[in-house]
Amino acid sequence: METVEARSGVSFRIRRATKEDIPSVMAVNLRSLPENYWYGFYEYILMNWPESFLVAEVDNTIVGYAMSRVEDTGDPLLLGLFDENTLPIYNRWLEPRKAGHLVSIAVLKEYRGRGIGSALLSETINVMKNIYKVESLFLEVRVSNTPAIRLYKKYGFKVVRRIPHYYRDGEDAYVMVVRLAGKPTR
Repeated sequence: METVEARSGVSFRIRRATKEDIPSVMAVNLRSLPENYWYGFYEYILMNWPESFLVAEVDNTIVGYAMSRVEDTGDPLLLGLFDENTLPIYNRWLEPRKAGHLVSIAVLKEYRGRGIGSALLSETINVMKNIYKVESLFLEVRVSNTPAIRLYKKYGFKVVRRIPHYYRDGEDAYVMVVRLAGKPTR
């Protein structure tokens, strides 16, 4: 992966994470998001889907990350074939297919607005489509997180479901999906 010149003139690099990066990734997560994971979860993602665990570095310091996994699902919404408004009444599940799940993405507050989150998301889509060959990529996002929703929409994600009280504090989540293969979301 290459070095990118950010909008602010700061250069950053997107690369695959290593096991040694996990403590720094956890620190970014703790400073950036209210949802936190235990060390073993990061290690599990890294061991099973190493190409999809990415970090962003500025001057050899990790300032952001994105981690994803591959899941088998027959849910037509997670595959990006329908949304809650267009799903046929019979709500038929399909034979399981591969979908990418963007589990977590974060950039330290002081580095936001410089294209780092966009670069992490772009590379995640690239990896999921070209390395893991998934049909779609989905994620959950707080309904109040307007900047993130705007970024996801820029990359073709569509809201397909709302999950009431998804987060620990009771806030709802949108499930957003982008199709990476086959027919697009209706």
